[in-house]
Amino acid sequence: MASSSTKKVFSLLSCDWIGFDLDHTLIRYRLLDLHKLIYESMREYLIDTYEYNCDFLPISYNDHFSVKGLIYDINIALHGVNRHLTNEQIKEIYPDALKDIEEDTSKRFLCMFTYFDHSISYLIGNIVDLIDQKILYRNSSKNEIDLENKYRFFLTHLNKGSEYLFYDFNRGNYFSSLRLNPDKYIYKRLDVPQWLEKLKKLNKKLFLATNSSFNNTDLLTRYAFGDDWKDLFDLIIVVCKKPSFFSNSKKRSFHRFIDENTTIPVNNEDIIKDFNKNYIYSFGSSEDLHFIMSQISKKDPLVIYFGDHIKSDINALKCYTNWLAGVVIEELEFDSPPIIIHRTSHHLSNRLSINDQSYNKGNRSKYFSSFFTSPTDSFIFDDDNTNQTKSEQTEPDAVLPSLTSYWYAYITKHAHLSLSCLSVLANHFDLDHQFEHDQQTQHFVIMHQNNK
Repeated sequence: MASSSTKKVFSLLSCDWIGFDLDHTLIRYRLLDLHKLIYESMREYLIDTYEYNCDFLPISYNDHFSVKGLIYDINIALHGVNRHLTNEQIKEIYPDALKDIEEDTSKRFLCMFTYFDHSISYLIGNIVDLIDQKILYRNSSKNEIDLENKYRFFLTHLNKGSEYLFYDFNRGNYFSSLRLNPDKYIYKRLDVPQWLEKLKKLNKKLFLATNSSFNNTDLLTRYAFGDDWKDLFDLIIVVCKKPSFFSNSKKRSFHRFIDENTTIPVNNEDIIKDFNKNYIYSFGSSEDLHFIMSQISKKDPLVIYFGDHIKSDINALKCYTNWLAGVVIEELEFDSPPIIIHRTSHHLSNRLSINDQSYNKGNRSKYFSSFFTSPTDSFIFDDDNTNQTKSEQTEPDAVLPSLTSYWYAYITKHAHLSLSCLSVLANHFDLDHQFEHDQQTQHFVIMHQNNK
């Protein structure tokens, strides 16, 4: 074991700016109820809009089917809900799965990255089965299955459904259900705002950067944190369009938010000048934001950003910025990465969910293996050729042990630290706590240990 003088450590107090995503990071959902709401809303949309067969598309959501991180192969779709591939078949069809998926440019693979995709994967599985049985549409429908794009054409229907249900705060069953009954879908999180206030008292600058609209952000945070939630942050950015917010592929200037229909373009100097006025902003880019932070801090700041989306938050952030990436993986509450098993014990770190069986039930699958482990060979990551400044902060890529799942390998490559919930930091660690790198993966896994 390396001596204490050579161990790599990390502390939040070393950061000048600390940023957060909204959904599944600052806001924590009651997942089983959320999954049912999304499934039922999308099912109803497909039946009403595209005349899907309501007699065969299951009415009830199967909370034991999905797991976060499922990958749908658009070209083959070898199984839906009722047919399963063996591990041997998977190895034969995808001999180099990591490379095939990560380097795919044909959009062959659809990855279910978030809990919002969770119940959609169950819909996709059932739709594939109905396509194979040639009973996707109701008998009276004139719609026909597109045989040339047999397992791809219906994704357009799902995309249209997502736009209808999730992109307009005043339309559809999803947002109306959240407005009418927020306690059914969202946890109150009084420990997190208290933790944020402690960080601010230590002169840490805090920012929120989310793809959500202001109305949705206000609804969620007002319920979870209280009416004064905006006072917790030094900068608030909504509709920031990640991952292009990080990649600058469609660089947008910041706009000052007035209301959902009115924004005013502003430049970086305007934001710096008005920093203490607590304006809300939209769009923008991480490049401009870093410049703004450097001017306010009067130095090149060390920045960490916490998010849950493996691609939009973590991968894009590492590839295009020199910020540190913290990924929130709720599965850490009931499952362990392979490097942690038998070495440390942990419990459900978020006290809200210790006795909440619906939370655990909504995350476990009887169809798919663990989010962290799978019966495959070791994954080996090569150097990603990031520039010197970025590689100094992101650390070398890793050789991970056998039984490591694709997504755990991916997270270990792109994120600097992972934790199950912000409540772990809020409740179990002092603000100046120094976390040690795992010596094998060069990655911080923050887990709360039971006292024995």
